[in-house]
Amino acid sequence: MTGASRSTASRRGRGRRWLIKLGLGGVLLVGVLLALGAGALTLLGMPTYEVPKVAFEAEPTPQRVERGKRLVSMLCRRCHYDGATRALTGRVLPETRLGRPSAPNLTREPQVGIGGWSASELAVLLRTGIHPKTGVLVPPSFMPRWPRLADEDLAAIVAFLGSEDAWVAPHAEEPPPTQYSLVARYRALWSWSPLPYPRAPIEAPAEVELEAHGAYLVDHVLQCAACHSARWGDFDALDPPRTPGYLAGGAATGDVNGVVLRAANLTPDATGLAGWTSEQLRRVLVDGFGRDGKVVRWPMTRHAGLERIEVEAIHAYLQTLDPVVNVVEESPPYRIVGRKADAGRHFYVLYGCQYCHGDKGVGVADLRGAAKRFATDEELTTFLRDPSKHDPLPIMPAYAGVIGEDEYAELCEYVRRLGG
Repeated sequence: MTGASRSTASRRGRGRRWLIKLGLGGVLLVGVLLALGAGALTLLGMPTYEVPKVAFEAEPTPQRVERGKRLVSMLCRRCHYDGATRALTGRVLPETRLGRPSAPNLTREPQVGIGGWSASELAVLLRTGIHPKTGVLVPPSFMPRWPRLADEDLAAIVAFLGSEDAWVAPHAEEPPPTQYSLVARYRALWSWSPLPYPRAPIEAPAEVELEAHGAYLVDHVLQCAACHSARWGDFDALDPPRTPGYLAGGAATGDVNGVVLRAANLTPDATGLAGWTSEQLRRVLVDGFGRDGKVVRWPMTRHAGLERIEVEAIHAYLQTLDPVVNVVEESPPYRIVGRKADAGRHFYVLYGCQYCHGDKGVGVADLRGAAKRFATDEELTTFLRDPSKHDPLPIMPAYAGVIGEDEYAELCEYVRRLGG
C-alpha cells in the first residue's frame, strides 16, 4: 500500500470513529431528553380545568331511585362495586399501560365517598369528565362520560347515589389513589380533553318511538360503540355514529386473564346479527348467554337492569343499521381439564367461571369471600342457580338448567379451594 493509500485509509478510519462517536452522542442526547421529558411529565402531574358552574337538581322520588339503581347496575357497578362490602365502595382495577386505576368510593360517606357532593357536582363529572373538587380530568379510558344522557336519566342516577339503598350506605373503605403512567400523563396533555356541558335540556325519545329510543340506549346510555367498533379508545361520545367502524366490531379487548378478545359485529349482516330475534338478543344482554348457550365473555356483562321494552328498542335500532361485512376473529378457547383429572376445575372452565373470576379466583369478582358468604354447599348452589335471589340486579348469570345437578358439588368444592 502506498503512502497516499495509507493516508486515505487513516482518514476514513478516523471519519468512521467520529461518526460512531456522533451516533453514540446522539443516542445519549435522546436518552437525556427522554429522561428530562419523563421527569417533567411526572412533576407536572395531570392537567386541571375550570369546573363548569351548572345548576342541576335531582329530587329523589321513588321512581327515580328505582330507575337510578337499574342504570347504576349497568353503568357503574362493574368497576365501583366491591363484593366484600357489597356496596359501591370502589376497588383497584386491573393494571393497564395507562397505569393502575382505582374506582373510587361512591357511597354516602362524606370524607372518602361522595356524601358531601351536590347534584350539580355529580352532573359535571358524569357529563364532562372533570372532577368537580379538583378540576382534574378523569381519563376517558378509565371512566366513560355521558354528555348526551337524558336529564331525567342523569337525575335518576344522582337520586339513587344519594338514597338509602344498601349499595350506597356510608362505608369508610378508600381504595388507593390511581397511579398514572407516563403514557397516561402524555395523553392527558395532548389528546384527552373534557367534554362540554350541554347548553340545553336533553330528553330521551319516548319508548313508543322504538327505533329512536333504541338508538338513544345504544349510543348515549350503554355506549355500545365504545367496544363494538374498529378500535377501542376511538369512541366519539358526542356523536357515536361517527366512531370509526361504528358497531361493526373487531376492536381488541381483554379479559381478566389477559386473553385478547374481539368485539362482535352488531350490524344486521351475516357476519353480525342478521337473523337474530329480540328474544335471542335479550338472552345475551339480560341473561348473559349467547345463542350457543355459553356464557358471554368479559368485558361484556349481562345487563339485568334492562326492561323488555328496552331490549326490543335496541333490537329494532340495530336492525336499521347498514349491514357491514366484518368477520370478527373468534375468541381463543380455554383448555378444559378433563373431569377425571380435576372435576371441579373441569366445570369451572366448562361453564366460563374464569372469564370473570380469573384462573385463580381473583378477577372482577373475588372468590376469596365465597366460603364466608356461603357457609354450606347448599347455599352456594342456590346462589349459582339464581343470583337474583340474593341480588335483584346481578352481573352473575343464573346457571339453573345450565349446570347439571350432579355437577354442583364438585364445582362448589373447587370454588372453595380457590377461595382458600
